[in-house]
Amino acid sequence: MKHPILYVIGDSTVSSFNDPYYYPRYGYGTKLECYFKNIEIVNLALSGRSSKSFIEEENYKKLMMNLKPNDFLMIGFGHNDEKSDDPLRFTDASKPVEDKLSFSYSLYEHYIKPALDKKAIPILCTPICRVDLKNDYTKNSGHITPNGDYREAILNLGKQKNVTVLDLTLATKHQYMKLGYLEAMKYHATIAGKYEKDNHIVPDLATVDTTHLNAYGAKYIAYLVASLIKQTNCPLKEYTLDQLVEPREELDLVPNPAYKVRVYETPKLEEYQPKEHFKTLTEGWYGTAFGDCGGMPDEEEHGFVAKEINLGTFCVGQKGNAVKGKISLISDGLAFCFRKIDATDNFILSAKAKILQTALVKQAGFGLMLRDDCYIQQKANNEIITSNFLAAGLVTTDVTMSPIFYREQAELHKEEPLLDFLYQKDDVADLRIERVGQSMKMSLTYKGICYSKNYVDFDLLAIDHNYMYVGMFATRGTVVEFSDVDFKITGKSQGA
Repeated sequence: MKHPILYVIGDSTVSSFNDPYYYPRYGYGTKLECYFKNIEIVNLALSGRSSKSFIEEENYKKLMMNLKPNDFLMIGFGHNDEKSDDPLRFTDASKPVEDKLSFSYSLYEHYIKPALDKKAIPILCTPICRVDLKNDYTKNSGHITPNGDYREAILNLGKQKNVTVLDLTLATKHQYMKLGYLEAMKYHATIAGKYEKDNHIVPDLATVDTTHLNAYGAKYIAYLVASLIKQTNCPLKEYTLDQLVEPREELDLVPNPAYKVRVYETPKLEEYQPKEHFKTLTEGWYGTAFGDCGGMPDEEEHGFVAKEINLGTFCVGQKGNAVKGKISLISDGLAFCFRKIDATDNFILSAKAKILQTALVKQAGFGLMLRDDCYIQQKANNEIITSNFLAAGLVTTDVTMSPIFYREQAELHKEEPLLDFLYQKDDVADLRIERVGQSMKMSLTYKGICYSKNYVDFDLLAIDHNYMYVGMFATRGTVVEFSDVDFKITGKSQGA
């Protein structure tokens, strides 16, 4: 007899990850299998999504296509529905279910009603708490916001529609308050480790992620889910293990065995004395070159330039007869005119790019870039730089190029469509990057066509945990004049 299916949807507190962190991120949907039997669990949750934005995803279409009678649907949204700065994700918890702008409406119309129509069994989960340094769960950490109480909205919706609700907000609040911050944060992901005096690697507590769980925390929340289900009349209780064993720190809090301590220092820009070909005029802008550059990147003989030639006009790239630098599958080397911004800043950067020189070679490129780290010190020949970044620009192969690209966990990814020609001298492009919370939108208008891609919850904190770096880049025989450069901070991110 075929087992029933438990579909699980939600945000990053539920979804799976593939992290290089010391204690990597895990959503509780990945650990439900530890506490259920005789049921297939299909985790469709996606990081960074809300009940509103998830319906645009392929995973939602997959859910609607496959959900059938007697299947279960566990719904775990809330964290990103709170993001009032992001209209693509925000839903209002203060409004009633009849209001199309409300959190309750989104949950009911997009998930509960379709499940009931298919004779499946929906289950609502209130969002887990964010671990709070002061043990204060009366505000954002407990999902109580100026736009309503998201836990309360789910509880009320469950009563109105006779749907089972698992109150994970209350359960995590009680556990976190009982333990206190120093113990409760052991449930949460930690980006970095550091060396103790004996070269033993320990977690760097300054990099604890107060929203996302680690494997131990995810297993604990899965334990809570199973425990709470047992207390209901929901048929899913029949598929829980007879004996539920709470996870143990000594067994389940395990560092990433592949983790390596990164040697990185945030650039001390106040001490930076750039050479002539890296000088800027506008306060806050800096020029540099780094990475796999075929020599010492700041030596003028190698041709790298990242300079503001007039107020608001920048010349960036690599000139000369020998092409140097690259954007390849295994390393990067580029000239970069940039701004250092706080990791919590929302911003918009736009510019017009005109190509002054191109060598018509592969592994060349230009555009706007938002990246995790930046370097202003000399980097040796063939220095391997494979940090996370997003780019609104063009990157070439032998005879083709991609309009938007990114690097994540050392792998270079090129977005479609693939253009079957290379950029030429005097070509122009309009470029834009906009960051709103966890959403980063890359845009490129080139030869009358606009290419754009939105990235959600992209990791830009793996190396530099406090800052991001945004600016204009070019490399490998390409020199670009960037004009009409407009940068502005638009507010503070509301976080994850």
